[in-house]
Amino acid sequence: MSYVDENCIVFDNDDENKLEYSEIHNGFKRIVDDLLCDLMAEVEITQEQFLEAFEKAKSNPQHQRIVNQILAVENFVAFKKLMVKRNTELNEEALKVMLQKEKQQMIEK
Repeated sequence: MSYVDENCIVFDNDDENKLEYSEIHNGFKRIVDDLLCDLMAEVEITQEQFLEAFEKAKSNPQHQRIVNQILAVENFVAFKKLMVKRNTELNEEALKVMLQKEKQQMIEK
């Protein structure tokens, strides 16, 4: 999530996609791939075992959310939506903080 938070500021809601978006998406995919490889090494399973378990998980409704999140990593459109959404959330949080500080300053005066 820190990668998302650090890079979402670049994303806006325009229809046009910038080259920078693809570069950030590729970085995100590398991070997820590295995390999955680390996890597989930690639990001592091979890539083939992981893929077999992943295929089984696809048909299990209880695992659908996790499956969808892993599949979404490759989906640029879904990634862009995530980044735009997170950028909006962070902007709203910052605005709330600014308004609270402003309100507090008014009270102190």
